[in-house]
Amino acid sequence: MATPHRHGVAKAAYAFTSALALLLKRLGKHNVMEEPIILGMEPDITYGLQDSLTMIETKFYRRSSPPPPSIFRRALEHTHDRGSRIGAFNIVLAISCPMGERFLNVAEAFPTVEVWDETKLFEMAAPFPDILTLFEEIFEADIPKNAETLSLSSPTPAMPGANGPASEPKKGKVLAEALATIERGRDMATDFENVCINALKYLFENDLHGWHEQSRTVDTLHRRDLVCRILAKAAEVWRLMLEDLGSRYVVFEFKNYSKPITQNEIVTTERYLYPSVLRKVAIVISHEDCADSAKVVIAGAMRESW
Repeated sequence: MATPHRHGVAKAAYAFTSALALLLKRLGKHNVMEEPIILGMEPDITYGLQDSLTMIETKFYRRSSPPPPSIFRRALEHTHDRGSRIGAFNIVLAISCPMGERFLNVAEAFPTVEVWDETKLFEMAAPFPDILTLFEEIFEADIPKNAETLSLSSPTPAMPGANGPASEPKKGKVLAEALATIERGRDMATDFENVCINALKYLFENDLHGWHEQSRTVDTLHRRDLVCRILAKAAEVWRLMLEDLGSRYVVFEFKNYSKPITQNEIVTTERYLYPSVLRKVAIVISHEDCADSAKVVIAGAMRESW
């Protein structure tokens, strides 16, 4: 019987392979196939024509606990052997963690195998924010970003007759006042979203990380307003989601509606959840409460998931 840890790794490995195949298609690679049967073998991914075939084997390693060099060597041997047997023109081993110095010497012993590590994959996915976010979630990594600053669409007004930082209004008060000025409806939906995101950053900067705004889902049909990773040292309410519910990430949706949230919005938001990469919790922020029909859908989703 498989342990929960192994089951989770297997799901992440499958998600890794699928995400890489999707990236290759976005990059315009021809005839991308997952687990095709070639000469009785099933490589993870192939693309291109037979006379210029590229074969890719994927290996999911947690970046927090990369394998010893001996395991990496076996992966290279397996990849080289399989690629040679099916006559691949290019042979690639894709791994979900940084190469690291201790892997470099091992890789040099297999010059016919190209290694795509976490850094390489992030570079390849850079033009596609949705896939970049997907890799980040699967790898349980955070892509370095420039420091973000909390800002509003308009400058903070100074207190009459006052000068200097000591007399400036507190940031929380400014955010609350900005939120109070927003009229409900489509016209100010972006303003509502911006202020809510700024408020979340202000309130939970020590609990959440990532702050990926308006990332499109893999099927390109829907957009999540905000996705954050829960930090290990977060406050108790976030640790409950992380430890008890097993959700490393939380999705926020912002609805500047003048009417109650319906079941349609709840169903759409539920599609953004991705349990296999530990994204199991969504929070909808709205002026209005949920309609009774929406509450029924929420309760049903909870029963099915937990």
